[in-house]
Amino acid sequence: MRRTRNLLLTVIAVVLFAVFLDHAPDFLNGYWQRILNLIAINAILALSLNLIYGITGMFSLGHAGFMAIGAYVSALLVLSPAQKNAMWILEDIYPWLLNVNSPFIVSLIAAGVAAAFFGLLVAIPVLRLGGDYLGIATLGFAEIIRILITNTARLTNGSLGLKGIPAYTTLFMSWGCLGVVLLCMVCMLRSNFGGVLRAVRDDEVAAKMMGINTFRVKVIAFTLGCFGGGLGGALMGNLITTIDPRMFMITQTYNILMIIVVGGLGSVTGSIIGSVLVTTMLEWLRFVENPITLGSFTIPGIPGMRMVIFSLLLIIVIIFRREGIMGMREFSWDIFFPKPKPKPKAEHDTSGNVLEVRDVVLKFGGLTAIDTLTFDIKRGQIMGLIGPNGAGKTSAFNVISGFYKPTTGTIRFLGKSIGGLTPDEVCKAGMSRTFQNIRLFGHETVLQNVMTGSRVRQSYAWWQTLLPFVFTDVIREDARVRAQAMNLLEQLGLDEFAEEKASSLPYGAQRRLEIARALATRPEFLLLDEPAAGMNPQESEELLQFIRRLRDEFHLTILLIEHDMKVVMNVCDYIHVLDQGVHIAQGTPDEIKANPRVIEAYLGKGAA
Repeated sequence: MRRTRNLLLTVIAVVLFAVFLDHAPDFLNGYWQRILNLIAINAILALSLNLIYGITGMFSLGHAGFMAIGAYVSALLVLSPAQKNAMWILEDIYPWLLNVNSPFIVSLIAAGVAAAFFGLLVAIPVLRLGGDYLGIATLGFAEIIRILITNTARLTNGSLGLKGIPAYTTLFMSWGCLGVVLLCMVCMLRSNFGGVLRAVRDDEVAAKMMGINTFRVKVIAFTLGCFGGGLGGALMGNLITTIDPRMFMITQTYNILMIIVVGGLGSVTGSIIGSVLVTTMLEWLRFVENPITLGSFTIPGIPGMRMVIFSLLLIIVIIFRREGIMGMREFSWDIFFPKPKPKPKAEHDTSGNVLEVRDVVLKFGGLTAIDTLTFDIKRGQIMGLIGPNGAGKTSAFNVISGFYKPTTGTIRFLGKSIGGLTPDEVCKAGMSRTFQNIRLFGHETVLQNVMTGSRVRQSYAWWQTLLPFVFTDVIREDARVRAQAMNLLEQLGLDEFAEEKASSLPYGAQRRLEIARALATRPEFLLLDEPAAGMNPQESEELLQFIRRLRDEFHLTILLIEHDMKVVMNVCDYIHVLDQGVHIAQGTPDEIKANPRVIEAYLGKGAA
């Protein structure tokens, strides 16, 4: 009912706005029509950069370069042979380019595809480095593109630029393109793949352990963002009707970043609001660059003063509203309607080994973190891995879960070798883990966190999320995943927090949420890294029952690292002990408590 109401209101709003655009030329002069066009184009550019920066968390400074590619590709396709022949003065145009001509719609698509192609070429090598290298690389790329345009006169007419470009960017064309971009982006972000994008932004390490190939996801997001940059550049060129290399300086990227910062990083609604405010303010503030007379006092016009004033306003926004106008929130018709109150709240096959670790050695240079570690875990067991600080427990977890590749030795999971697989490949094989320091996607809701864990078991492709009403499997699968996630939250007593932000939960609930997210990947083997860390005695007691319940209800095999010996001795079926990377003991809890080597490792030789 709520979705139907919201859809109806959205359709009504779109129809009314279309009627407004249809009648706009009757009561708006050319100046205000151009501002309306600029708002739509800037919104497309802001949405595309926000997808890269605000939603997926990659810092890019090269959007001006992708705009340039789109603008020149579109212009070269729509200019007539006669125009090209007359315009190329310094050098003759390439013969194959002279007679190339296409409809405007085709040129827009080609502009986006060309920008996306160059974005892919940048992303594949640079995103492997991580960190801020992408920002540096894209900044350099934008400058390289500008210099290439200036110096390839036979292709681009060099520094003279292109003039007389047909003015195909009408109100319906610019806002229609914005509507398509907005529809595709909203559909994608509302799908579980959208949750994956935000998960990569919030915690890339945790996303990998949910089976997400973070490199592939970032490449997809960056390439789509570049497509939007090329599309916006093409619309801009056909609006202004003249382009040259100086139009695409780094300041163009800064202008788009201003829109995103004002509207809100990660907010689609914020990008629209920001483009309206920034575009209109930049135009309105032009009056300060002209002489102003106040009575008998005249203030001379100062060129560039509008940017000074606007920069001051931007600084004020950043100081008093760092997250922007919308923050990470989105507009919803629900704000006009009262929100309904939330409702109140076997036997296992123990034959065969789930995990086999054989003679695993892990070295970091000359340091040996793990030395010939060997153990097995049978199906349905809860096994403990203990040892004093620096014993190599976490290193063992990281080798098993794919964060480190063993120097030597083999690791077999469910009969298949996983040594050397990446974390997302290990997760897809049926293994999941939690972390000593809780790693949740803090800006997402509890439900979205769990749904992100389910993405690894979904079959639809990311591109299908752009048009879910065509590829209906997206809607069906996401509905199924949502229902399964809610059921999982109910089982773990977290359903009342489903719509709360993960970062707002109390500590114990955050621990359970991290486990729920791991369970959403449908693992057969679960690694718990110090789940009792930071818990009081009562919470630790509840954890004992909780771990047993996990094993019994979800048919799991569990490997546990824990420093709380009460938890270890009361919940584990079998225990392995490490000391300085060496496997020194194994046995039942009673055997481990009486083992002299274990006592010596923890308390010293005198105690043993």
